[in-house]
This record gives sequence, structure tokens and C-alpha cells, in this order.
Amino acid sequence: MEQFFLSTTRRYYELELPRVHRPSGGWPVLVALHGYQGDKDSMMRIANRIAAGRMIVMSLQGTNQFFINYEDDPKNYRVGYGWGTTWKMEDSVERHHADLRRLLDLAVRKHQASDSKMFLLAFSQPCSYNYRFIFTYPYAVRGVVAVCGGVPGDLATNPRYHRASTAVLHIAATHDQWYSKDKNLTMREQLQKRVAALDFRFYNSPHRFPRRAIPTIGRWIRAQL
Repeated sequence: MEQFFLSTTRRYYELELPRVHRPSGGWPVLVALHGYQGDKDSMMRIANRIAAGRMIVMSLQGTNQFFINYEDDPKNYRVGYGWGTTWKMEDSVERHHADLRRLLDLAVRKHQASDSKMFLLAFSQPCSYNYRFIFTYPYAVRGVVAVCGGVPGDLATNPRYHRASTAVLHIAATHDQWYSKDKNLTMREQLQKRVAALDFRFYNSPHRFPRRAIPTIGRWIRAQL
């Protein structure tokens, strides 16, 4: 008989504070989530380029850790992180929601952030988790940036989802092995019905974070402030 108990664990994140004078009303916040096999440090480098020293940046590390081997050499590996699997995915979603709410709360309480200028950034796997978050908490953040990711599979059936009062910038890749052009166009139609404003852009790229999109993301966030 399967049973469970609740356990608290440390959740690690990188923090970068702004380098300019605090604006009236508090700092804007960017919470960044890395892709599958990534880590908080690699995503922090991208997020810092986007924020350009004008936002509080928090890069959270995924909950699931695992070894990644290279060329079948057991001595040549690194540790990667992910956000969940299809096994009891509701637990991973619940943890993601709780982690985001905790980080946003910390930004306000400890670092003088504005609770009305909060943005989420994700690459690949956690994009769908962030979409689940804004559809469940439709007034929690001002904007979401999703790069090479998808929408929730239960978007049309989950009764907890609501139309979000959130602006969305979705960056899609033209040569994405996981998301074809047709699939991306379908997701664009789905998002248009669910968010306050949608900017959906294609970049000539495989399934990786297109560095050419970084200035665009920065300008888009500044336009929402």
C-alpha cells in the first residue's frame, strides 16, 4: 500500500540585486527557470543580461537532480536538474507553484521589490509550469517570457485555470525538435484566448535559447513597466 509523508528540503537559487537607484514603488523582479539538464548558474547568466542591472534577478534550481554522462564515460559527467516527470506530476506542479510564491514574497519582504512588477522567465520544460502558474493565479505576475516551451497539456480541461491578466512574450524556434511550426501556431491560438496580451515570435534556431532574442526580451519587459 503506497503511503507518503511531507518533508522540507532546501531550495537553492541565485540572487542578483540591481545596480541603479531604486525606482518609486520598488524594484521590478525577474524569476528565471532553467531548462531540463540545466542549472541555476547557467540561467542566471542569461537573466542578468536581460535585466541589465535594473531588476532583482532570482534564478531557481530545479527540484530533480541527476547525473548526465558524456560519451559513456562514468568519470566524465556533470549534474543536471529538472522540474518533474509524468509520475505524479501534480506534486511537481504544486511544488513549483509554492516555490514561485515563496520567491516572489522574499523579493518583496527582503529586497524592496514591487509586488506589481514581477516577471517570470523560463526556457523549455518549465515554460508549461509557468503557464500553469499564471492560469491558476491570474493576477500574480505582470509578465511571462517563455522560450522554446509549451503550454499545459490540460489547458482545455483543468477547472483551476482562468484567463490570466498577464502579458506574455513567447519565443519559438523554427527548427525545434520538440515543437514543430504547426504545434507552435496551435499554441499561439490557445494563448491568445487565455492571456491579456501576447507577443509570439519565431527565431531561426534549434531547441536552445536564442541569444539574439535577449535584447528583444529586455525591451519587452521594460515596455511592460
